[in-house]
Amino acid sequence: MLSPVLLLIAWEVCSRMGLLNPQLIPAPSRILTDLYNLAISFELFGALYASMKRVVSGFAIAVVVGVSIGVLMASSRIAEDVIDPFVEFLRPISPLALFPLAILWFGIGDASKIFLIALSCCFPVLLSTYAGVQGIDVALVRAASSLGASRWEIVRNVILPGSIPSILTGVRISWGIALIVIIASEMVGAVNGIGFMVLDAQQTFRTERLFSGIAIIAAIGYGTDRALRWLRRSLVPWHQEYRV
Repeated sequence: MLSPVLLLIAWEVCSRMGLLNPQLIPAPSRILTDLYNLAISFELFGALYASMKRVVSGFAIAVVVGVSIGVLMASSRIAEDVIDPFVEFLRPISPLALFPLAILWFGIGDASKIFLIALSCCFPVLLSTYAGVQGIDVALVRAASSLGASRWEIVRNVILPGSIPSILTGVRISWGIALIVIIASEMVGAVNGIGFMVLDAQQTFRTERLFSGIAIIAAIGYGTDRALRWLRRSLVPWHQEYRV
């Protein structure tokens, strides 16, 4: 935590010495003042609610669909042969390239943004789930089957618990993608949300508000990623992370 603090101090000092153009790079103190004004005016909470409602809705759909299809593909060769071509065809397409189509299908409201988030976040979860299921020891599945477990019981009690580390890795990646997509889509077509706030600040040349929006996005991303890391350690304490 020391490095960011030193960076902010150096930034503030350079701003006060006139080494930085305040119209392009405002001082941290100005950004903090703007964040405070946003908070007391409740404008910040309205923008956060609008953005997070869209993100959570699309992200939840992506996790459910991604995990379900990932387990299905890993458990059935026929399902993999049928679904995999569609996955590999759609996966490289940028979600922003589909934004005009999403607006045509769902309109300019929340549905188009939820659709883009769900589509873009589904693939990392799906592939992580598939890899996690494929990595499960076959002996465990056979042992459960020999004890009379049904296919659903094997999935619930053996496959899903054994795949949690990989699934949570995909969830972390997908959450970051969701934040990127929502900000970009709100800049293109929205009347509220953090992305709209950032775009409006740029168009009105309020650089401290622009930096405030960027800081909010960074704080959300950092905070949620730390929470997901803690969740992973809590759910699978037996899973070791190897580091060089």
